[in-house]
Amino acid sequence: MGYQWWTDLRQALRELLGVIPTLDLHGYGVQEAVEATERFLHDAHAHGETVVRIVYGKGHGSPGGKAVLREVIPRWLDRAGGTWVKRYERLPDTTGADGSVRVWLRRGGGPDRAPASKPGGP
Repeated sequence: MGYQWWTDLRQALRELLGVIPTLDLHGYGVQEAVEATERFLHDAHAHGETVVRIVYGKGHGSPGGKAVLREVIPRWLDRAGGTWVKRYERLPDTTGADGSVRVWLRRGGGPDRAPASKPGGP
């Protein structure tokens, strides 16, 4: 019971102050980005977070300017992220290009809750 009021208060303060737990994947390869995303979502869910942000970039620093993680991470959220993800939304900039997503997490969890299964790669 005490855990829930603390979680709700923490979430309300974060929303009021505009603070969202964020994972920045700039510089990651595909496999390590997927693994980091899985760990981040598992930990955020276990700690009662309800909204997080994942930054994957627009590909400007990538070889050939191709935004590989921009394709891989949303696809992973669709296919393997269902354990934690209720829904997500791409966050476009003023040009309409997105470099991150806001993710709404499923309720539940706690420090000792583990993922239902180990999601696969992209």
